[in-house]
Amino acid sequence: MFSQYHRSFLTIVYLVDVADTGSFANGVWFKRGWTLQELLASNTVLFYARDWSLYVNGDAPNHEKDPAVLEELCKATQIAQRHLRNFDPGMEDARSRLCWASRRRTTRPEDIAYSLFGTFKVQLPVLYGEIVQDALGRFLAGIISRSGDVSVLNWVGKQPPFNSCFPADLLSHQTTPRIQPIPSEPAKRERPNLEKARKQYNDLAELPLALCVHRRTMLPSIIHPVTAFTVEVSSGNLSDCTYQIHASQLASVEIRSLASLREGAGKYILVRPWHPNSLQMQTRSHDDAICNLLDRLEQPFNALLLERLLQNQYKRIACDCTIIACIQDTASVLDSEVLILEVV
Repeated sequence: MFSQYHRSFLTIVYLVDVADTGSFANGVWFKRGWTLQELLASNTVLFYARDWSLYVNGDAPNHEKDPAVLEELCKATQIAQRHLRNFDPGMEDARSRLCWASRRRTTRPEDIAYSLFGTFKVQLPVLYGEIVQDALGRFLAGIISRSGDVSVLNWVGKQPPFNSCFPADLLSHQTTPRIQPIPSEPAKRERPNLEKARKQYNDLAELPLALCVHRRTMLPSIIHPVTAFTVEVSSGNLSDCTYQIHASQLASVEIRSLASLREGAGKYILVRPWHPNSLQMQTRSHDDAICNLLDRLEQPFNALLLERLLQNQYKRIACDCTIIACIQDTASVLDSEVLILEVV
């Protein structure tokens, strides 16, 4: 369907519940799952209000190019103007695209995944009757496997049986994690152990893309073993716990877990999922590349909390908050282990 809208000469949108200017956000059309691709794929779109009058500007040949309408569209959809003007289907900035869809609903629950196939340029079987968690899991697994984009793992909420890396619904992607970058100050940085830095760089450079096969996610990561944690129970409710997590090479972090953590040496790890694009390959020298890596490692990052299972498998622990982790110092983070984890 995405390609059909893209080839169309004109897409006419009748907003049955929109009467006047400034009421885009209240229109049900902007809350439906399938209409997202209609908006993004169409080259020329005209919106008509409830009385079939042309919305806002009677002379506009294309509302996606009209400044006044475009501003309203951005507010109603949370989509940047550049995407509304000229959208390129694919997996670039996949996390933001999932956020757009998280605000929408479909009559058939599994359609929330199927309606995005064209937007992400994903080709998967449509299996009506499967539970929505499986449909969404197959879709997210397709994104991971084709792009290696680990940003889609930045979500908050409950997990499905499909795979613990993925959320039970797209609502979990509604909040975009915001990390305040730390200014890079190489002059104040302690001189790193160059041998360790080169080894860390080479280990990260050799990592493959993340991959999801047979409901197992192979996740390249930098590992930070949890050394201790303390728990605070709110109002005597054991299901409402706040944990203070202490992990190697990291400052302590506070989380609210949807599962109870259990004591045990080596049972939990905090990980930084890794994508090869995080390394800047286009540099003048290998030493420049290492400096860029150190700058990258100094930045706060979205961490995942994993529980170690049998047979070297791991399970993600769902949280109702984003885990923002910060390293203690650059020198210590070079001692971190780099592994490919099997997450079920």
